[in-house]
Amino acid sequence: MKWFIFVIIAASILAVFAAVYGITYLVNQKKRPKYKTTAPDDDPKFLRDLATRLNSEPKPEDKKPNTDTPKPAENNSDQDPEAPDDKPASDK
Repeated sequence: MKWFIFVIIAASILAVFAAVYGITYLVNQKKRPKYKTTAPDDDPKFLRDLATRLNSEPKPEDKKPNTDTPKPAENNSDQDPEAPDDKPASDK
């Protein structure tokens, strides 16, 4: 009996939320502006300007590499730099 009452209450809460959501959708649908937008890639002038701008930029292979940062040192994957040496202390 407890589960039946729980299901009835849950269903009624769900129905109230659905009704509020539906009514809000219908009210806001009337208030929305009705205009068509166009994406910039539909505009021929935009495409011409974009092609001109891209052609005037240097190609990636023409650019000089960034020499501000040093190259990373090579790291051997089989050797762990933090691993202790296998040699005993007397051999060093």
